[in-house]
Amino acid sequence: MKNIVKFVSLMSSSLFALSAQAQLSKPKNPGLPDTPLPAMIMQLVNYALGLVGVLALGFIVYGGFLYITAHGDDKQVTSAKGIIINAVIGIVVIGLAAALVNFIVKGMTGG
Repeated sequence: MKNIVKFVSLMSSSLFALSAQAQLSKPKNPGLPDTPLPAMIMQLVNYALGLVGVLALGFIVYGGFLYITAHGDDKQVTSAKGIIINAVIGIVVIGLAAALVNFIVKGMTGG
């Protein structure tokens, strides 16, 4: 029990020191972001691709629901399979796009 109290007090004092340091430090350019433009673009594109990836995952779930509830209806089974296949293709394209954007931006910034 004593070790836990010591650990918690050590961690809380460390967090207090870090927050105090963050409040005392002044930004280099007030009003401007500290990240360079290519890094901001990369973050924005990755965020957008993440949202589209979640949307594609939702289409996979929707296609699976249609497939399960088809009850032998060939038209609905075909539609569900098409939705699932297109969603998987979309996820592959999203992954390739993310890799390409990261590769290009890191090549431009030299990092």
